[in-house]
Amino acid sequence: MFVFLLQTYLSMKNLIASVLMLGTLSIFAQNDTTATTIEVPDNQNNTQNEQVEAPPKQTTAKDENDKKAAVPFLKKIYVGGTFGATFGNYTSITVAPTIGYRLKPSLYTGLKVYYTYSTQKIQGQKYDYHNYGFGTFLRWFAFSDLYVHIAPEIYSYEYLSLDNNANVTSTTEWVPYLWAGAGIRKRTSKRSWVSVHVLFDLLNDKNSPFEQWEPNVVIGAGTSFGR
Repeated sequence: MFVFLLQTYLSMKNLIASVLMLGTLSIFAQNDTTATTIEVPDNQNNTQNEQVEAPPKQTTAKDENDKKAAVPFLKKIYVGGTFGATFGNYTSITVAPTIGYRLKPSLYTGLKVYYTYSTQKIQGQKYDYHNYGFGTFLRWFAFSDLYVHIAPEIYSYEYLSLDNNANVTSTTEWVPYLWAGAGIRKRTSKRSWVSVHVLFDLLNDKNSPFEQWEPNVVIGAGTSFGR
């Protein structure tokens, strides 16, 4: 009888121990599953962060061209003026305010209005008069600051001549010019410059006061609104 009770006790003890062990293993298994489940959102967040942090877009030549094309019209405009002088039997001093436009980095155009004070000697006597005109120009920078300059112009010119009695008479004529030559520009800042060019009249109109192929030295200056 005692032996039977001892065996029953030992069997119950082993059964309880087995149940406790299975319960402990089940709790550990649940903890591992929960830990694994919690880590999943972190992986998703990392994936989302990797998608958001995309590499910066590289600038291409097309983008640069688009930026240049978007430069405001005002930044391509410049203002300035020229000063010209011719000395000799016919002396003239010309002032010409200018408004220009940059067609391309090396190509400029613009409009000018002119005022010229002139003196001329006829039969040893000096005559003073005032002329007005306007014109346009095209300037191409072939090498850095060296440029070619072409300028068609027209003047309301007071023309002095001698009549049959050797008296000086004055008439007003519209005199056309086609100046062509070359010059050099020197920048004084990013937006300002001075220039000097030598021009020759290709038309040589009969009423022109200039001698044929007489050089006309012009000194200019200007400033732009943009670089």
